Amino acid sequence: MMWAASSCATAWVSLAEEAVVSPEENSSAPVVLEEMVVTGAAESSRFYSAVATSATRSEIPLMETPQSVRVINAQQLEDVSAVRVSDTFDYVSGVSRQNSFSDLWENYAVRGFSGDSRNAGLGYLLNGFAANRGFNAPRDSANVETIEFLKGPSAALFGASDPGGTLNVVTKKPRWEREHEFSTTVGSFDFFRQTFGTTGPVSEQFAYRFDAAFEDSNSFRDFVDHQRQFIAPAFAWKVDDRTTVEYTGEFLSAENDFDRGVFSMNGRLGVVPTDRFFGEPNDAPMENENLTNQLRLTHEFDDDWSVRAGVSSKFNSLYGFSTETRDVSPTGMMRRRYRFRDYDSQDWSTQVELHGKFKAIGFEHALLVGADAFTFETDQLMLSGNYATNLDVFNPVYGQPKPALSSTIRDHTEHQDSVGVLIQDQVSLSENWKLLLGLRAENYHQRMENRAAGRESKQHYTPVIPRAAITWLPTKTLSAYFSYSESFRPSQGTDQNFDSFDPEYGTAYEVGVKYQREDGKLGATMAVFDIRKENVLVIDPSDSSGTFLTNGGKAGSRGVEFDLGGQLTDSFRISTALTWMDARVLDSSILEEGSSLLNIPEFMASVLGIQEFELPRGGKIGIGGGVIHVGDRRGEDVGNFELPAYTTFKALSYWQPNENLRFTLDVDNLFDETHYVSSINRSVVQPGTPRSFTLGMNLKF
Repeated sequence: MMWAASSCATAWVSLAEEAVVSPEENSSAPVVLEEMVVTGAAESSRFYSAVATSATRSEIPLMETPQSVRVINAQQLEDVSAVRVSDTFDYVSGVSRQNSFSDLWENYAVRGFSGDSRNAGLGYLLNGFAANRGFNAPRDSANVETIEFLKGPSAALFGASDPGGTLNVVTKKPRWEREHEFSTTVGSFDFFRQTFGTTGPVSEQFAYRFDAAFEDSNSFRDFVDHQRQFIAPAFAWKVDDRTTVEYTGEFLSAENDFDRGVFSMNGRLGVVPTDRFFGEPNDAPMENENLTNQLRLTHEFDDDWSVRAGVSSKFNSLYGFSTETRDVSPTGMMRRRYRFRDYDSQDWSTQVELHGKFKAIGFEHALLVGADAFTFETDQLMLSGNYATNLDVFNPVYGQPKPALSSTIRDHTEHQDSVGVLIQDQVSLSENWKLLLGLRAENYHQRMENRAAGRESKQHYTPVIPRAAITWLPTKTLSAYFSYSESFRPSQGTDQNFDSFDPEYGTAYEVGVKYQREDGKLGATMAVFDIRKENVLVIDPSDSSGTFLTNGGKAGSRGVEFDLGGQLTDSFRISTALTWMDARVLDSSILEEGSSLLNIPEFMASVLGIQEFELPRGGKIGIGGGVIHVGDRRGEDVGNFELPAYTTFKALSYWQPNENLRFTLDVDNLFDETHYVSSINRSVVQPGTPRSFTLGMNLKF
């Protein structure tokens, strides 16, 4: 059914940094195109990338970008053996994990703010398009080229988003040289994964790409299994010397057993083993399908002016049954509920933008003028019933009779429409000073129809979102910046009276310093930020179902971040991320003022280093490791439950006998640290994975 929707081929504007050019054109390409091609083989040799086009929706180097941006490139994805985008979260400052319900969807926070952390999570971008409206399975890495973590508000460019930041996933593009790649990975808990990728020219004007991944695994949690199939076709058509059409498609089918994790009883974690499951083993898995199509057109009028245009479509579905924890008594008796979910959504987006470089009033300008629009519809049904018999957590007996699904928790449709226009100008005041000004105006409509309550609510907002920043480049290797930006994000969900909420508004100040070594192989950023957000939504503490939200008031986040990545020497590469953050409730009638935000530690740090050795008879080996530290965190919105700090270690190694063959052996959580990654409250806590091994082989031909 979802494949049928692929006939509605759609289109997109390319924000990726790599241009697709023919071999003949590449031999005489201008300097700009050579810089764009660096995202391929040359860029993959280090942990540092000098460009992230989504930060400004243009090709402004990171040293001139007045924003903290961390780019995880292909080399780091390979070194940490990332199979999900979430496998990179611990290596980026300011990014903390939220509860993902056993890999059912991506859930994270940037600089303390997590969007709709109880449901779809924080929004993210796919090639510059919003990609997280609706319920999405965690992003697969099989077709990922780079991941751009954009700190601070991006609403002036991309519209509705959180003030903490977002990330942009850049997919691999077709190439004009034939390449094929196959990998297989096995690991602990019956993990088995195979990927395949192929790309090359069909003719002088047409190139293709195809990536696929197939995965089957258990979990360290009893009775919890995961299966997924992912395929991603792409093509590039060079219409003429100045016009290119590109298509990117994705289809992901995932099955996961819904898992609420463990719990804290009488104020203590660890009263039961972290592998013990409290659902029902005979529940059918949750089925999640995502279909995405993006088609984009790029046309260059001359060396200074170009236009980019396209559309994107995304169809999602989430279906299945689950047995979930309600609460646990002091004696260890667990009350549970049985639930059914049937969610569908469709999302259509368009973008058009004009880029130009010119000189006016004595200054050089890099101008962006754009317009975009989206239409999003979702239909959600959730039914629930309570088990008649409690479960003894110390001696669980499974197979209890399923209760009737007599309570309707959700039965509604939601429709969102938005049209936005934006203008951005980077003005070169001199060789050393750059001024960035941006403004976005948006016309947003939301309509929600609650069928169960027979009620309808509507919202209409026309926010104007500014952005202003200045960058100073005293030398070729140093820059400093100051920025001010605002954010706007329509609120999701309803309260217990089925009324919608006012939008979330945010403001952010940021000061930063950047360093980039002259050879471009090592870079660092230190940023100080202060963010304020209004109308923060939290779970209503008076709602026994744990479903309805309420306005939690105002929250703030301030802190210091440090990121460093790249080649310290020709044979040693390093990635470091440090965060000190104070994210707290500022004003609320629901939450305790001054309390920290859910799952946000005050301190986080990670270091990853890899040393390569050339072998006497050719080839090389790499040996490395890393450490991740996450501090104490608040474990529930209302109450005094906290998650303890933890530190885990990673060991990695690889042997590459030649350029085309690579073997890897990784050990995660080397010392088998018992830890807890995130929670919703004391009854729903996600434990971390114990020590695990993965062994992989990658072959290029």
